[in-house]
Amino acid sequence: MSIMVTLNRKFRKPMLAFMKKHPRFRRNGRKVYYDFRGQLYKNQASKVPTNEKMVVFESFGGRQVSCSPRAIYEAMLADPRFDDWTFVWSFRKRSIKKMQQDPMMERAQLVARCYDDYFEIMQQAKYWVVNTRVPEYVHPKDDQVYVQCWHGTPLKCLGFDVAIDSQNALNSTEELAWRFGIDSEKWSYLLSPSPYTSLHLADAFGLPEERRADVVLEEGYPRNDRIAATCADPDTLAAAKAEICEKLGIPQDKKLFLYAPTWRDDAYQAGKGYVMEDTLLDFNRLRETMEADGWIVLFRAHYYIANKFDFEPYEGFVYDVSRGVDINDLYIISDALMTDYSSVFFDYAITKRPILFFWPDWEHYANAIRGFYFDLKELPGPHCFNMDDVVEAIGKLDSYDEMYGEAYAEFRQTFCPKDDGHAAERVINKVFDV
Repeated sequence: MSIMVTLNRKFRKPMLAFMKKHPRFRRNGRKVYYDFRGQLYKNQASKVPTNEKMVVFESFGGRQVSCSPRAIYEAMLADPRFDDWTFVWSFRKRSIKKMQQDPMMERAQLVARCYDDYFEIMQQAKYWVVNTRVPEYVHPKDDQVYVQCWHGTPLKCLGFDVAIDSQNALNSTEELAWRFGIDSEKWSYLLSPSPYTSLHLADAFGLPEERRADVVLEEGYPRNDRIAATCADPDTLAAAKAEICEKLGIPQDKKLFLYAPTWRDDAYQAGKGYVMEDTLLDFNRLRETMEADGWIVLFRAHYYIANKFDFEPYEGFVYDVSRGVDINDLYIISDALMTDYSSVFFDYAITKRPILFFWPDWEHYANAIRGFYFDLKELPGPHCFNMDDVVEAIGKLDSYDEMYGEAYAEFRQTFCPKDDGHAAERVINKVFDV
């Protein structure tokens, strides 16, 4: 292990603790650190020849094989033009052994994120395909291509667009914007499914106007290809539902209600992480309302949420699918979605199935945390602010199309016009030299 990696591991925890207590030090300290490590990285990279047929993939900071990096990877595996290419996946170190057993990784080399082999691969690979930010001190060479996939259509304000001055455990609003800007300086491409997303992601990351025409690739989100293709054909959809339900141990004779809440920026607890306290649905009321009509709940918490949920009292009614399940599988099998401020509904809209919204902390979230890119009350679907609203909305699900169908169709045309099942194909043809 290199000296820099050793020092980074040894001093990481005490440095993080110090930075939490001394926010004024953070920005200057980070800048010095990023500049120092960045120069070391550039010096090393300049001595490494670029492999024109190597691609490194990373999803959610090495936590998963998912999202658009996965979709592009799978499309390249199926394309004979890439039979002699080298594919590399970056994972968190603790996940390497598990991922080595995954059949999907049969053709891939695996590296531990932010360890020596990771830096060596990043210096070699012609292409980086990533859906979050890369480390601030890792910079592409002039002949390398950084494809920023991002991980969804923005709903909550991001980066430079956040007007509310707030602070989470390790970042102020200003610091997060600065770090977003560092990443966008490195981009070769930014993937987007719509003009709306193109504008707001470019603004949020501070992408200069003069670069946008060359960088923004508005061809759809590859991660949504499977949703669009599967839902377009009834026979394919039926087969996919049966396969996924069997794999997850979910009854196939039930109606499936996907509940996917997100995290709250100001709900961080030291030693725990981000927690949910009084913003969850009341599962007792849900069971009283839904179980007799043949519904079960699929609970999918955002991966930032640190709560240990105990659903044993709801056995057979609530299934926790928060870990180890591809969210696209959940979109495909679910008959309806309820969420709060998560952007999952943009992707779920491709299924054309009902979406319900639960906003018990609306005033606080909208005005004191981050703000939104548009008025959420314009969204098609029932807007629920308490459990009575939720119960009423569930009771009217059979009338959903009649009540919201026209507005829902306009919504899909605005936010996912390019999600037609062929985004990965278009992206590959425009990005990769084959």
